[in-house]
Amino acid sequence: MDFRQVRYFLAVAEHANFRRAAEAVHVAQSALSKQIGELEAQLGVQLFDRLPSGVRLTQAGRVYAEEARRSLDLMERAATRARKAARGEIDRLTIAMNDLGTRSRRVAACVALFARRFPEVQLDFVSMVSIEQLAALRYGKIDAGVLIERPQDDWLDHVPVGRDPFWIALPSGHPLCELDVVPVDALVAEPFVSVAMSTYWLPQTRLMARCRLLGLVPRVVQEASNDHMQMSFVAAGMGVAFVNASIGAQLTDGVELRPVAGLDTELELDFVWPRAAAAPSLQNFATTMREMTARESL
Repeated sequence: MDFRQVRYFLAVAEHANFRRAAEAVHVAQSALSKQIGELEAQLGVQLFDRLPSGVRLTQAGRVYAEEARRSLDLMERAATRARKAARGEIDRLTIAMNDLGTRSRRVAACVALFARRFPEVQLDFVSMVSIEQLAALRYGKIDAGVLIERPQDDWLDHVPVGRDPFWIALPSGHPLCELDVVPVDALVAEPFVSVAMSTYWLPQTRLMARCRLLGLVPRVVQEASNDHMQMSFVAAGMGVAFVNASIGAQLTDGVELRPVAGLDTELELDFVWPRAAAAPSLQNFATTMREMTARESL
């Protein structure tokens, strides 16, 4: 069906006159009459009664006009939504986050701003450690990720989100809580609760290397699968722990954080996605993230 003919038909139905309809749609009256005749021939019905003063819809014409208006509305809606999708305003994105990403106020602010700007883009978030995110990105299981220790690979594009330093977590009431900054040598005799090296190998390796340079080899008495478990063990008095400063926003009762003198090891947090799979919606999210990182630290 030629939708141009349908629009011409609706113009004649509205104006009840071929001449006025032709003026409205900016075509010659003869061309308009020809198109309506062809439409009636295709349908096998008469759409108008031709009168001396104009035209009048037949019963078939009234039914066709009602359905034609509905169809055109649907087609216009489809065209509008297609254009919005091409601009990245309609889509569904799956974004993975590690623990640091879930605690980042900058990431949260980006998500909130993006949701206001693009309410028809559905965001699905999954919890995933950084090394798992890289595999999921390669196999297309997620669209993007927020992770630490981004590999220097050409296949990944990224936006830097921020840095998160290591601090020491102490049980409340510990003598070192009296200090604003804890000296490294004060930690030599302390028992440590550590996260699993098998899961957090790279950041823990960097942290331990820095500790050794400062003359500290932590005496690990308990391993935890994540930093929340670390906090629980520290609160229970099992030992102290190196954690990222961002966990301070979610501190467990009975735990206090302090910076450690000379411990300048930080984790870099990045928003990453496959360079070759940058859908318009994903580019919009990356642009929003760039805006957030350009602002004052959140």
